[in-house]
Amino acid sequence: MRLPYTLRLAAFPFIASAQPQLENPSFESWTNAGQATQEPTDWSSLKTSDGGAIINGLVPQLCWRSTDAHTGNYSVNLRTVSSVAGTANGLLTNGRVHAELQIANSYMFTDQGDGQWNTPLGGSRPDSLIGWFKASPQTGDRTNVGALLHVDEGRLPAFGTEANWVAGASWKAPFGNIPQWTRFSTPFQYLNGTAPEWVLLILTAGDSAGSQVGTQVWYDDLGLIYNVLATPDQDVVTLFGADADLQVDYTTGGTPVAATTFTVEMSDANGDFATPQVLGSFTSNLPSGAIACTVPASTPSGTYFIRVSAPSPYYAPVPTQITIDNATAVQEGEHVLFRCWLAQSSLCIEAPPGHDRYELLDVLGRRSAEGRLSPDGITQVPVVGAGLVLVRVSGNGAAVVQKVLVR
Repeated sequence: MRLPYTLRLAAFPFIASAQPQLENPSFESWTNAGQATQEPTDWSSLKTSDGGAIINGLVPQLCWRSTDAHTGNYSVNLRTVSSVAGTANGLLTNGRVHAELQIANSYMFTDQGDGQWNTPLGGSRPDSLIGWFKASPQTGDRTNVGALLHVDEGRLPAFGTEANWVAGASWKAPFGNIPQWTRFSTPFQYLNGTAPEWVLLILTAGDSAGSQVGTQVWYDDLGLIYNVLATPDQDVVTLFGADADLQVDYTTGGTPVAATTFTVEMSDANGDFATPQVLGSFTSNLPSGAIACTVPASTPSGTYFIRVSAPSPYYAPVPTQITIDNATAVQEGEHVLFRCWLAQSSLCIEAPPGHDRYELLDVLGRRSAEGRLSPDGITQVPVVGAGLVLVRVSGNGAAVVQKVLVR
């Protein structure tokens, strides 16, 4: 029987505040443990196929509970064995096996009517599938993993359900013995923009093209990875010695199943996130949103990376680049460099005392605008287009020039 839902969440608390995941991904819960019909809860092999009591009684045992685990108490051990019908590749699916006496007609499928043998996604679009494995294959054999995201009916092999496919992932282990727990990862290749309803997995002991008797594999700690993309509303943040506002939009393919805190982090000037600067956070149960942030006035000028992180280990933040321009007024010889910054479609100029005229020039020295500086302190000059602009202010027989990048 299945574990109560609340008990399963208690066993994996990080999933409760994350996104749709596989059920019983660490194979800690089992049905009929110690018997030939043993299988991980919410997973199945040949012994629980839809072929009926006769077929299920004839087929061999292909999966075992193992105390050799990556984490927790158990993993699943799949073995390729001999059977009355020939070699039987060890297999496990989070769906169900359709079995017939004619082996060529067999396949794995999402049983939409039985929660024990289906895994809903609710429209989430994971980036990749990860897990841990150990392998003891026969020469020339190697384990395979396949995953399908689909709507409506889904089967592997397809058997006419290709029109329902949204994405697929496929991974083959390297040849040879893998005696230590090793992480694997495989990306989903999306075929279209449809929101997937289900995810169907197949894990095998050996090569699906023809495994050999004696091949074994152990699997543990499977997971679906979701990218978190960050989009700042400014590529260049100008500080002028004061804190600056920044809005960072985020999107993730994995809709949170409960309120989740998304945090904007900024790297150091070398792009290192070892001790990130937290700029802002936002708690939501939506897959996208906007996070209000503050860039500290003490941040030196330079190129940085920002990312949006979340508590779940299955959210993968994707960094994006941002430039900080800490353009505070500084003394240079007898001249004070003026301050200038962009505000929407205008260039703001704050000149030192005694300077009453401005000019805007392109990199070839061609003048695009000129005029008098406001005696009140700040002059706003409309700018059109993008590129490098030279700003020159003059007065009392002196002139000062700064470069401004208009984006």
